[in-house]
Amino acid sequence: MYIPKDFYERAPYYWMVLGVLLILVGTYLGSNVDQIFYFVGIGGGAFACGWGLRVFQQRLAHNNRKVCSSYDEYLQETCELNLNEIRRQDETA
Repeated sequence: MYIPKDFYERAPYYWMVLGVLLILVGTYLGSNVDQIFYFVGIGGGAFACGWGLRVFQQRLAHNNRKVCSSYDEYLQETCELNLNEIRRQDETA
């Protein structure tokens, strides 16, 4: 499935905004309508904020990995395999 790069890169922020909105709506409805909205809104908002932070943290961890210069480095799990780079290095050698 194709997701545009701009939308994909901003996904953690969308989760955080959704979480804050759920917390605000849950607090408002919980105090004015029924208390179940309070618990559902706060719970869902906390989950959405936590998920946004998790996605952001996973992206940071993934972006810090260097590109492997050989397949042996990839087997040792110290870098990220990028076959295009390895093929270019083999062609120039």
